[in-house]
Amino acid sequence: MTVAFWNVENLFDTVDDPKVEKDEEFTPGQPKKWTKERLQIKLRNLARVISDMHGGKGPSILGLSEVENRHVVELLVRKLTPLKRKYGIVHQNSPSFRGIDCALIYDTSEFRLENSRFIRIEGETTRDIVEATLSRNGHSLTVFVNHWPSRRSPDPARVKVAGILRKRIDELLKKDAAADFVVIGDLNDTPVNKSVGSTLRTWGDPDKLHPGVLFNSMWDHFKSGKGTYVYQNKWNLLDHVILAPGMLDETGFRWVRGSTSAIQRDYQMFVPNSTKYIPSPSRSYTRNSFHANGFSDHLPVACRVRLRK
Repeated sequence: MTVAFWNVENLFDTVDDPKVEKDEEFTPGQPKKWTKERLQIKLRNLARVISDMHGGKGPSILGLSEVENRHVVELLVRKLTPLKRKYGIVHQNSPSFRGIDCALIYDTSEFRLENSRFIRIEGETTRDIVEATLSRNGHSLTVFVNHWPSRRSPDPARVKVAGILRKRIDELLKKDAAADFVVIGDLNDTPVNKSVGSTLRTWGDPDKLHPGVLFNSMWDHFKSGKGTYVYQNKWNLLDHVILAPGMLDETGFRWVRGSTSAIQRDYQMFVPNSTKYIPSPSRSYTRNSFHANGFSDHLPVACRVRLRK
């Protein structure tokens, strides 16, 4: 089965929510001219990439960020109907001043939702962390979906979120040191930044983990100079798949070694005319210019997981 995450870049509906400060940017009457037709193009493009995951079978579990509300997630799930999966949704509106949230979709024919919660970052107008525990054949897998404060925010903002998440993880590990869970999301920091490396306590070698340290399965991708987002003509690795120590043992859910990667197909990429610039993920907007062949400014990330008998 495939567990994936994607920052889908501003998946908004076309209606201004008066309770949200910044969502009117994505409405028909504003300079971006965000119409129902453009929304449908965006949904079709996203669905194409998602449907191509896992050899054309689509992911069993997919975390999403930059979705405005449950309605747009439902619209996206509807576009995935040809996969013949029965996706359930875990979502709650968060206090982001831009009106964007995280969400999780999962195949209800493979998993049962045991429980879900939304971790609020008190004192911050940022996205809640989605926590969902799914079960299959009597085994539980907890998924945390993240979208941490942007890199325009100071480092302590992301360190704060990392500390809150780590506190919740410590609760799980105290109850069961072999608990199966995965942390996915756009953390807006790289594996070696303080928030990800020391505060969340992650490392990149699954065979050399100290007790309680999590395995960042994007480490090899990062060390090879690859990334998930291009900024100033350089790749940055901001999107992560981080695994509990229990995902490396011989019981319950187990990460398939070497299976984690960014999903980068040719049709997703924008290739500049000038060789001075590197190819980058083909985004939906450049300022106010809409690109009908755009997907997202981030690449999706994914890994394979097996359930041991």
